[in-house]
Amino acid sequence: MSKGQLAARGIGYDAGVLYDGDFDSRPVWSASETRADMRSIRHDLNCDTVLVMATDIDRLLSTAQIAREEGLAVWIQPRLFDVTRSEIAAHLSEVAERAEKLRLAHGDISLNVGCELSLSARGFTPGRTFSARGALLPIFSMLLPVINLRLRNFLNQVVPLVRSRFGGAISYGAGDWERPDWKLFDVVGLDSYRDARNTWRFASSLQSTVDKHHQEARPVYVFEFGTCAYQGAAENASQASNVLKSTPDGMRVPLKLVRDEQLQAQYLSEMFELFTTVRVDGTFVWGFSEPRLTHSDEPGHDLDLASYGIVAPMHDGTWKPKTAFYTVAKHYGEAT
Repeated sequence: MSKGQLAARGIGYDAGVLYDGDFDSRPVWSASETRADMRSIRHDLNCDTVLVMATDIDRLLSTAQIAREEGLAVWIQPRLFDVTRSEIAAHLSEVAERAEKLRLAHGDISLNVGCELSLSARGFTPGRTFSARGALLPIFSMLLPVINLRLRNFLNQVVPLVRSRFGGAISYGAGDWERPDWKLFDVVGLDSYRDARNTWRFASSLQSTVDKHHQEARPVYVFEFGTCAYQGAAENASQASNVLKSTPDGMRVPLKLVRDEQLQAQYLSEMFELFTTVRVDGTFVWGFSEPRLTHSDEPGHDLDLASYGIVAPMHDGTWKPKTAFYTVAKHYGEAT
């Protein structure tokens, strides 16, 4: 795939996700700030598509509408954590019905039915919380066939439900351990992180995956890829944010972390080159910003070091572009 053939030049946008525990990724949402972000995404980053994620349905759809009004195609991705499969299904049913009304009114809206559900939801993988399931997954790797069977069975039930309410394209954000039945979907969706554990096989495995789905006439999008902006983050890209720790005095990062924005930018540049080589059809950088993780010059308090965002949120509600911002803008500008 040449650069000019990208079907989606995208980025992930966090409109407010409630993760396990009481971590709210965007405690305050503003329509005016969201609109300003979307204008920057469209005109400064040269994106044509945005993946909007949120827990609250009203906020999810309001953000999607603003993105459409600013000229961006939208993939909607509802995110619920530590709930049951039946709760996920009920939530998706409401999202699909309301998203269809938005699609009919504004056009160019697609639906991503979930992100790594075998970890985010209960009942697929051992562990009571999202964090616990993530920590236990490597230990219970022998259970992956069972975990994937449960995931496929769930998606086999929920995707027809979604399609009965939503007329646009449908996909799913799969972790590299997940094996959905992609025949259910219009687009293959991958969360694709290259780090020390998989570098040796990353390119060949992705090439094989893309070739297989292209032979079956299914486009392949990478809905998530990226890393944080500190030395050593690229070697642990999929879990680079784990340096963020909760303390009695609030969230902190290790004092020893050294900010390295060029590392984050170089990582994205290398991934863009690889995705072009293997002919991925659409890419979504993770992500634009993680608003709860603000920048500080005080050692240990620079929470932005644990963020995958390509802009650094400031305490006053503004943000500053990191080096990776310009890397993304350049690549997508060349892909127009």
